[in-house]
Amino acid sequence: MSLITKICAVTLLFSITTAQAETSIQPFSASKAIDLTHAMHDDMPFWPGGVPFAKEALVTYESGGYLLHKFVMGENTGTHVDAPSHFIEGNLGIDSLPIDQLILPMIVIDVKSKVEANPDYELSTQDVRDWESKYGSIPKDSLVVMNSGWHSKFNDSEKYINMDSDNVMHFPGYSVKAGEYLVKRGVAGIGIDTLSLDHGPSKTFGTHVVMLKANKYQVENMANLDAVPAIGATAVIGVLPIKGGSQAQARIFALIP
Repeated sequence: MSLITKICAVTLLFSITTAQAETSIQPFSASKAIDLTHAMHDDMPFWPGGVPFAKEALVTYESGGYLLHKFVMGENTGTHVDAPSHFIEGNLGIDSLPIDQLILPMIVIDVKSKVEANPDYELSTQDVRDWESKYGSIPKDSLVVMNSGWHSKFNDSEKYINMDSDNVMHFPGYSVKAGEYLVKRGVAGIGIDTLSLDHGPSKTFGTHVVMLKANKYQVENMANLDAVPAIGATAVIGVLPIKGGSQAQARIFALIP
């Protein structure tokens, strides 16, 4: 057992210390970690009209004795976080998200069976209430994640984007009403395993507006959600603190007791 595993195996209150600040977070216990991040590569799916991931070698072992790459991509390519400023001018930017909202309890609402019957399925308020009837009220300052099962399609861009002949995408998302309900519950943010928190056919992005207007963040293109329990995990969201950014890539883990 590594030193890190031994430290995570006990319940303790972490303090995150930087040159600028120290922030207390909610205590948790963990003995294993699940990676919720898709690896980045040139053929990964991206939002139509966006900037795909592209990697180029600047120095190779043969040319310079070491390896150095540059890469380009849009803010919203791959597993990433939407800051409130993505839609709402003056709200929190990606570099201003509080640390205590990036290491927090994670709950998972599994609606895979409903998505199998309807790829455009929208998580409903009743889905959330059904979860609460089994596990208790959605915790304040938590990350709520919708497991639609769509993450299993990520390595097939055509199936993941699922665009029809009319250029309409078809994948699941959150309903506006569910977003409003979760804002009232005081969550820190919501996440999903698709390209968007709003379902594919959406033209108004109503869930984005509801969440981001309330200064809540969003996580998109999450991976491996089947490995995370409905309750009890702690999410660690290592988002890039880009000055003035509205979205940014993140390495995300679920720590499991």
